Amino acid sequence: MSQPAVPDVDVAVVGGGATGALVALHLLAAPGLRVALVEPRPAPARGVAYSTPRPEHLLNVNAARMSAFDDRPDDFLAFLRDAPEAAAIPDTALPAMFAPRRVYGDYLQARLATQSRIDALARLETTVEDLVPGEGGFELRTASGAPLRARAVVLATGGLPAALPVPAGGALAGVVDAWRYDAVAAIDPGADVAIVGAGLSMVDVLLTLHANGHCGRIVAISRHGLMPLGHVPGTVPQAGGVAPLLPLGVRARMRVLRRWAAEAQAHGRPWQDALERLRPQVQALWQAWPPAEQARFLRHAVRHWDIHRHRIAPEAAAVVEAMRRDGRFSLHAGRVLAVSVHDDGRLRLDWRRRRGERDETLAVDRVVNATGLEKRPTQVPGSLPAALRTRGLARPGPHGMGLDTDEAGGVRDRAGMPVPGLWTLGVPRIGTLWESIAMPELRGQAARVAAAALAHVRG
Repeated sequence: MSQPAVPDVDVAVVGGGATGALVALHLLAAPGLRVALVEPRPAPARGVAYSTPRPEHLLNVNAARMSAFDDRPDDFLAFLRDAPEAAAIPDTALPAMFAPRRVYGDYLQARLATQSRIDALARLETTVEDLVPGEGGFELRTASGAPLRARAVVLATGGLPAALPVPAGGALAGVVDAWRYDAVAAIDPGADVAIVGAGLSMVDVLLTLHANGHCGRIVAISRHGLMPLGHVPGTVPQAGGVAPLLPLGVRARMRVLRRWAAEAQAHGRPWQDALERLRPQVQALWQAWPPAEQARFLRHAVRHWDIHRHRIAPEAAAVVEAMRRDGRFSLHAGRVLAVSVHDDGRLRLDWRRRRGERDETLAVDRVVNATGLEKRPTQVPGSLPAALRTRGLARPGPHGMGLDTDEAGGVRDRAGMPVPGLWTLGVPRIGTLWESIAMPELRGQAARVAAAALAHVRG
């Protein structure tokens, strides 16, 4: 009888951005473990967020909280002290610094490159198109045709941008994705620009246009007309825990949170202190709700939560507010219905204001898609998501967001059972955890997933 083929590696990490690099770092700490990192970009550890070359794109969390390791909380600060971008900043001020995201990419890349067993990491610059379970593990079928077999697989694919909410939007010349930093930077300073979406991606676009001296009209359209609020210096978590919130529904929680914010301000503190009180317990708060209450939050409160929770650096907020105040930028609540080419060659947006009764038309030179992360796995582009569903290896997570996972990040199959040897982390766990995109959560997930994969291959 023939013996099953020996896998090429023990663990294959699919995706080499921030989360994939962190998982690989933890796995390489295990002596003798064979690890592969599959990532089409030539530079690992950066992903979309940290691959921006633009100095105006800042972290949304201060440096003190951005260590990649829970057990080394000052690790990023130690790296930042030697970074040229922090040369003029006193050591005492570094913890409060909102560093450029490209510097954080340098940090992650450096930590991976200096791992003592980095030579044991196999790098494949390609994408995985299919995952075939078999005896002793998985066969990973790649776009390059390079064969790869692994005993265990970690899906660290990160987030991909959502498409414009119109059929033809992405196919038109002049439509730019907000995450294509070079294309945004190349927009003519005199162009009239429409941005679809008003979240963190929109802020990136505004900062780049401002840095380029943009003088053309800038209009943003989003469903609610709300954009991220800013951090304030010196914010600290308000005293007290979140136990009073756990049994409450959406409306009752919002009333309590408003009261906590008012109490903070009454004591001369910023309302942000109340949000920091919740910060470490967001996953517990989400999971304490039954599905119906989670759905109510997603229908009625999610955008208000996002703009208060996912805040931006104070200096970024100041630029956006200045652009709005002097008329260079305006934000409207509404829904884009169609994007097409106008008779004069410009782009035409047909849209309707929130609660409006008639359609309006906006003619611009460029449209930027800043609609944010695609949370629905059925809409994520690429061959792998579809292959996982076709093979029954994955199913959508709660409310159709991300992938369904168990407590350890194990991917659940079509029948709801964990697939042995298959894990994920980050954006794909958003339906299960809700808070699953920020580094304070991702670093812990990376360590736990790596430990689970190690236990699987050595168990």
